[in-house]
Amino acid sequence: VRLMRLRRNRLEEFFHKKMTVKKDKEGSTSEEYGAASSVTGESWPASGKVQAEQYGQRLNYIRNIRIQGSYKIQTDEKGRLHYILEDGTDIEERDGICLYVAADQLPDYRIISIKPYRFLTMEVEKI
Repeated sequence: VRLMRLRRNRLEEFFHKKMTVKKDKEGSTSEEYGAASSVTGESWPASGKVQAEQYGQRLNYIRNIRIQGSYKIQTDEKGRLHYILEDGTDIEERDGICLYVAADQLPDYRIISIKPYRFLTMEVEKI
């Protein structure tokens, strides 16, 4: 069996940050991001007919990310899908990704779509 791998020269380290919604005393909500966990993968700009039709003017702010390694899919009590990587990192839509900023900064991209292909593939949009 030939093991499919991502090309090593394209691999980058990104930081995933779990997004949580916090409520304050007045009942208004805000998004907060948790601790950074390192993920390895490759990223490239969104392109092609399908993505152009889907995102239109936003296309320039969208990137694709493919994560290295295996994962499993779990559903929580609210029916949301969680993509659990081998190291336990739990990825959901709306979580943050640090592509061009350091792990200790606010994420510069948000996961807008996750596609459970052979490699976990995500579409992220600039925040």
